[in-house]
Amino acid sequence: MADGGAGASTDELFASALVEIERDDGDEGPAPHLLLLLDRPTREVFERAAGLLAHDEPAQRELGARVLRELGPRAADGSRPFRAETIAVVVAELPSEPDYWVLGCMLSVLGYHEARETLDLVLGHRSHAEQAVRFGVAAALPALADPDHTQDRVVEALLRLAEDDDAAVRWYALYALFHETAGIAAADRVAWATALTGRGDPERREELRHLATTFDGSVDPALRVALGGPGIGYARG
Repeated sequence: MADGGAGASTDELFASALVEIERDDGDEGPAPHLLLLLDRPTREVFERAAGLLAHDEPAQRELGARVLRELGPRAADGSRPFRAETIAVVVAELPSEPDYWVLGCMLSVLGYHEARETLDLVLGHRSHAEQAVRFGVAAALPALADPDHTQDRVVEALLRLAEDDDAAVRWYALYALFHETAGIAAADRVAWATALTGRGDPERREELRHLATTFDGSVDPALRVALGGPGIGYARG
């Protein structure tokens, strides 16, 4: 593709994007042909990606999920093209997905499309044995929760994931707890921070101290202190 792929057919782009997916080996690195597909939100691309979710090969299913996740630009209301159809096909295929990495990608699709109706389906995977699946849950939950008042069951799941064995899962859950939950009393956030800090080992306490640096000046100083950071008079460097 001498032009970099911009003028390539849908078949050519899917073939090249599959090579990129297989080369990633579990790391979502640069994938220029996948990006070209994401910038082509046509019915043809959608149907091809949706059909891949039932493919025999995990890499093909991952490709389908990654195209569906970010196909096309967001509209003014935050929705992406083919939103309802995307949610429907992912919900249909997700229960039978045997590959943990693909499963995590499918959960991510639901988060990117803010499929709040699938919240309990996603929560059902919060204790999955595989890191990629728990990561998918932690990353998706903020977009699936009630935007006005985060449900108790979401908070409970994030608190559990905030003490996960995997650092990436922990960080996403911690950030969501303290930055992306809504309708939560300041005292409750301080209580979460106090409990997490008290139970944490040195590595986890350092993560909490780092989290304290991500707030602006409007945050309750008591929360910064509970996380192990400076309180009143703190200025981010």
